[in-house]
Amino acid sequence: MSMTQGELRQAYNERLKREKQCYIAEVTGISTSVLSKFRRNKFDLYPYLADKLEAYLTNS
Repeated sequence: MSMTQGELRQAYNERLKREKQCYIAEVTGISTSVLSKFRRNKFDLYPYLADKLEAYLTNS
């Protein structure tokens, strides 16, 4: 897709203001621990996970 990891992280953090991480994990199929580490800038997502998260954030 087209968002950088930094842009994706920023969009994800904004979404967390109104949705729970466990819900996003359930819908995207990405584990809560991976999302938590990504949110805290511990690591970047693999491209296929970044695509899943970006699709969720831009289409809902």
